[in-house]
Amino acid sequence: MGKITLVLGGTKTGKTSFAQNSAQEIQDTESGSEVLYIATARVLDEEMADRVKKHIASRPSSWKTWEKSRELHVELSQQSSGCSAVILDCLTMLMTNIILDQGEEAERDEVQKIVEQEIELLITACKTIDANIFIISNQVENGLVSPTYLGRLFQDLSGLLHQYIARNADHVYLMTAGIPQKLK
Repeated sequence: MGKITLVLGGTKTGKTSFAQNSAQEIQDTESGSEVLYIATARVLDEEMADRVKKHIASRPSSWKTWEKSRELHVELSQQSSGCSAVILDCLTMLMTNIILDQGEEAERDEVQKIVEQEIELLITACKTIDANIFIISNQVENGLVSPTYLGRLFQDLSGLLHQYIARNADHVYLMTAGIPQKLK
């Protein structure tokens, strides 16, 4: 079985570069293996489209890309077949997709239950694949408390899910100014 590595950090702290370099090192040591890049972002505006283009340009064109905004657990095993490394970029975008799909009027407890269930299914699926998986996530719970309901819900769920994934991960890194700090 592969290992689960959680890569946390703020915006533009080097999370993706760290995961990509780590995945490339793994691929280089395993002849004939592939890397799967899971992109969870939904492109809803021009700024996000530009971000996606930069992410695509930053990784080798030989890597497989799987664009999926929800329910990754359903096809993870099939999609990662033959891969030595998988990069999930990113968990916070995946959580955003789940929260927004429930609508602004959704009950907090119900949204939390749906998000937790989907992430638990994802982690269970991650534990069954042979590839090493790097889960990238923005650490948003260190900042000020959001003034909006959805913002507070997002921050709270991020903190809770980061704890859950960290407990289930083999390794946890915190990125600061491009420097990885190993926490576990």
